[in-house]
Amino acid sequence: MANTIFPGRPDYTGPISGLFGLLHHDQLYEMSHDVMERVVYIRRDKPKDEVAARLHNMIYIGGCAAAAKRTALDADYKAKRTALDADYEAKRTPLYADYEAKRAPLYADYEAKRAPLDADYEAKRTALYADYEAKRAPLDAEILAYINHHIPDCAWSGRELVFGAKP
Repeated sequence: MANTIFPGRPDYTGPISGLFGLLHHDQLYEMSHDVMERVVYIRRDKPKDEVAARLHNMIYIGGCAAAAKRTALDADYKAKRTALDADYEAKRTPLYADYEAKRAPLYADYEAKRAPLDADYEAKRTALYADYEAKRAPLDAEILAYINHHIPDCAWSGRELVFGAKP
């Protein structure tokens, strides 16, 4: 049977770019432009007692629908967070410029005006992140289920690869 999903195992013939699981010990999945560069790096530079577990658990997850959804969710969150940050800066900058012009006597006024703006921003940012986390968690669970389906003896602890586990 052809090895099309495990780049760290012998005779890999699958994609070298795309979404891969467990390329790093503390990241469930990520995009790679050349996964074979990572394989070479692990063999060459990682501690010898980690190499087998790292290579055994690397997996191409381009066939996992949840991974594509998670990537889109990440991009959507980043776009919304960037817009929120830009809006905050656009509102804060004139306040700060006004403050600088009238520094000493208006410091208290500046702080009073800024406090609700900061609180509103923090509340929106917290809500945005909570929404992102709520949507991300089930997708991560699907990605992990996909990985566990293909790697029943996966050394992922839920947060990182566990070294010393027999692959």
